[in-house]
Amino acid sequence: MARRFLDFLEVPDRPGKPRTKGITMVLPVEPHPIAANILRGYSQYIDIVKVLDREMWAPSAFVKRVISTYRKSGIDVQFGGIPFEMARLQGKEAELAAAARALGVNVIEYETHVAKADSSQKKSGTRFLKKRGFKVVGEVGAKWAWKDETRSSLGQIDVGKMVGAIGSFIDAGCDLVYLEGRVVVNLIGKNLDNGAGQKQLTDVVSAFDASKLLFEVWGPEMTLRGPAKYWAWLISRFGPDTNFGNVVPEAVAFLESVRRGVSYEMDHPYLRWLEAGRPKKEWWTMESPPYDLYI
Repeated sequence: MARRFLDFLEVPDRPGKPRTKGITMVLPVEPHPIAANILRGYSQYIDIVKVLDREMWAPSAFVKRVISTYRKSGIDVQFGGIPFEMARLQGKEAELAAAARALGVNVIEYETHVAKADSSQKKSGTRFLKKRGFKVVGEVGAKWAWKDETRSSLGQIDVGKMVGAIGSFIDAGCDLVYLEGRVVVNLIGKNLDNGAGQKQLTDVVSAFDASKLLFEVWGPEMTLRGPAKYWAWLISRFGPDTNFGNVVPEAVAFLESVRRGVSYEMDHPYLRWLEAGRPKKEWWTMESPPYDLYI
């Protein structure tokens, strides 16, 4: 890794690539000068790019060139779940797998938002993809609470059902299981104020090896730094090597600062930890200030 300006300081370390924890999955980096700068300067912090169905309307040769740029930067490329679910509904999983491999995609999301699958189908589908050299990810949760069998209301879940849904993907052999972003955000609370939901989310995570879970954090109301308080809350509970998804490319560097406690939240816990003489083993367990300025 090239030397960075802050390397002369003692800063929190992070595992290098290829990572099995502390994964950052980003949404597509559009092919323009800003994107080129992101890849040139920060590709070391990007583990997966999720190529969405809308990118697939471009000519395949163009898409292949873009994907090649990611892969040459040491970044895995994932199809969003919609193409795979369309293929399942049409019985064309083999054709999709061959086309994805030809493009350079190496991660496929086994999506079940519309076409539900039982444990046997998940296992056979995951095995099918892995035999063809793909990493496989699953996703639990739905954007709308009334469509989500694991949720009892907007900000509450059935812990047993959520644990069962995640476990079914892990048992099937998935490399990662994503938690739908709107579920995560609603459980934490708009102002980090859903105590009951936070406990439920913590109970779910405690049932698994946390490195197997990836938290999507997104919402149409969020600005570039909008997810930061949710990233901060999750790191305060599960540590800086929590896996995050749906990060916009322009926020990759900011997330890396959050992971290291520098821009973690408004009161900079790593700095407070240093100033207090390292009173705890982990800087991220320093108590955070209330977030009432968001109310």
